[in-house]
Amino acid sequence: MTTFLGKLRWSIQHCGVAGTLQAAAKSIGRNLRPQTQHQPHPFDLEHGTDTGGLISGADLASGHPSDRFVEGYAAVPPSRFRNIVARWQASGAPHILAPPHALAEYTFVDVGCGKGRAVLLASELGFREIVGVELNPPLAATAKTNADLWTAAGKARSPIRIEQGDAADFVWPSGPCVIFLFNPFGATVMKRVLDRLAAAFRDHPSDLEVLYCKPEQAGAFAESFEMTWCEATEISPEDLVVDPVADPRDQTRAYRLRRK
Repeated sequence: MTTFLGKLRWSIQHCGVAGTLQAAAKSIGRNLRPQTQHQPHPFDLEHGTDTGGLISGADLASGHPSDRFVEGYAAVPPSRFRNIVARWQASGAPHILAPPHALAEYTFVDVGCGKGRAVLLASELGFREIVGVELNPPLAATAKTNADLWTAAGKARSPIRIEQGDAADFVWPSGPCVIFLFNPFGATVMKRVLDRLAAAFRDHPSDLEVLYCKPEQAGAFAESFEMTWCEATEISPEDLVVDPVADPRDQTRAYRLRRK
């Protein structure tokens, strides 16, 4: 019953009463038809992990007050993630400084990590530590299982930890951090997360880098952050075919704290 009420609340807040009733009618129709099995993602077939799938925000309701701001779950395409990090490392336009620290000095934090695909990919690159933050308990548990399998297989070059909880309450690690966001939640939570980030790194702004893929809440950055680059980061043809929400036009934006 709690799960049903959470889904209902989420749907009304996001879609309104009329939209909720329409979605319910469609859901009944789907349930009367044979269900289509989603094939495992090639990344998971290769590595024995479980990072694929598409889950609506309503289906992630867990009873937490922030449930209504969750955008849903879909993992970042592997090729796009690798290209985003490569683009960040190569920042070199004349007016844009490259990252001020070596990659091995940064903690990589995936905010709204879901099942942890970005966490696994980041662990291959040699960051100081990899942290995944996820509100939904089942998704966080899956991310932890994936991370354990990945580490046991010798694929992680960095230690990985998964933190289950609200990103707005997360205590940011000390030292340089790269924050990764793949459109995890709506504007209300994004504003709270960014306010805490700005406060945590106010005295050492050069220690903070933000990579925001599919930046639907970019307006929340205007107060305290400056954008250093923006582009539709390349995605491979293979990922474009198999990823449920992949779009070659999706942008990634990089941000740094605005110096005051």
